[in-house]
Amino acid sequence: MTRSLFATFALGALLAGCAGAPPPRPVPAPPSANWSASDPAVASGELRFDWWTAFGSADLDRLVAEAQAANFELAAADANLKAASALAREARAQRLPQGGVSAGVQRLREPSATQPPIFRTPEAFPDMTIASIGAELAWEIDFVGGRAKAARAALADAQAARWQRRQVEAAVAAQVVRAWLDLGRNRQLAAVIDQRLEALDQLIAMARLRVTRGGGTVADVATLEQVRSTAAAERPALDLAQRNALRRLAVLTARDPIAFVSDGAAMATQTLTPATLTVHDPRVLLRMRPDVQRAEQQLLAAFERAGASRAALYPSLSLGASAGLAATPADLGKPGAFRFAIGPSLNWGIFNLGRVKAGIAAADAGSEAAAATWQQTLLAAVEEADGAVDGWLSARRSAEAARAALRAADIAVAAARSRSRSGLSSPFERAQAEADYLAAQAAHTAAEASERDAWANANLALGAGWRGEDLMTRSR
Repeated sequence: MTRSLFATFALGALLAGCAGAPPPRPVPAPPSANWSASDPAVASGELRFDWWTAFGSADLDRLVAEAQAANFELAAADANLKAASALAREARAQRLPQGGVSAGVQRLREPSATQPPIFRTPEAFPDMTIASIGAELAWEIDFVGGRAKAARAALADAQAARWQRRQVEAAVAAQVVRAWLDLGRNRQLAAVIDQRLEALDQLIAMARLRVTRGGGTVADVATLEQVRSTAAAERPALDLAQRNALRRLAVLTARDPIAFVSDGAAMATQTLTPATLTVHDPRVLLRMRPDVQRAEQQLLAAFERAGASRAALYPSLSLGASAGLAATPADLGKPGAFRFAIGPSLNWGIFNLGRVKAGIAAADAGSEAAAATWQQTLLAAVEEADGAVDGWLSARRSAEAARAALRAADIAVAAARSRSRSGLSSPFERAQAEADYLAAQAAHTAAEASERDAWANANLALGAGWRGEDLMTRSR
């Protein structure tokens, strides 16, 4: 008997060896130690999860907090995390002995064909009532580690769900910030256009007066009217953009989008423009970005499943035990009602090896796909973060140029006003200088808004904006 068992296990080990080991895990090349863009405004340090507080708006902080507490995407991510954690616990429990208790009562009659032909065939057995109660216990010995690998794969899935939840949290916060910045930018641009339209109205009135006095032409008036119409055409789009931003904020904070268009109209959108960006080493990025960590956990799960799939090539050994009582209800307490069974069992699906090998090939291919996805995610994360830092520096330089142009326009309009008060220039020239100043102000407003957008995008790309679930629970 011992020799037969040894031969069986030796054959199983030989077949398992023929299947080979799972493909080796790839080792990606480490990213560069520094970002491609260098500027004193880029400071090295630890990222803050609540990076949006640098905008200095209590309304924005409140909106982000509401979104983190009520957003339905986050609620779905929380539920997925709970499900994955429960599956991980279930996989761990599969390694433990399994069993249960049972009890039942049956009214039965045996058919005459099953009765033994002793002397003459007896009459049919009478109806009987049989009661039973018992317990069973079984334990499959995980001597090849298949169940352990499956449990580790389920744990990696749970970790991937955790990082997915963190990714959703960071994305929701960023979407709130972007919608709020869009609202503020379009409000500012609308106010500037209103001032410009008022200045153009004054300029057109002056031009018409000059025509009546013989000091101007109708073409001059038509040119100014064209400029005013072009500026006025931008106003409805800005109003629509404000309403759309409010609708996005409503959805992110789980409110009624229709009602929030009017409810959020009075919300303050004044904001500061951060002057520096705190970044960390590009190599730290791979530990901060939720998408990178999620891809890594998915890779771990795929490799563990590839290893677990090979366990089916081996025979499985189980230990089982059962005990109970079975008799008529009145005889359950008699010694003859007791039954028990105990012993090992060996099972080997030797005729299913073709299906098993196909499953192994599929699991190996899945691990290769997960490895490729992981490496692509690493490269995309570094590319996105490096581009986001560079994009913020570029937007910052554009904003500085717009501020310089605004300062020059401010000097020009001040000079035009001074000349007008001294009688050295006409009111028409003064109104024209004021219109040019308002155009420069609109360009400055748009440039600063783009700078703030780029700053927000950089923080998201660097992996900021998520917190641990324990901290989230305590803060709610």
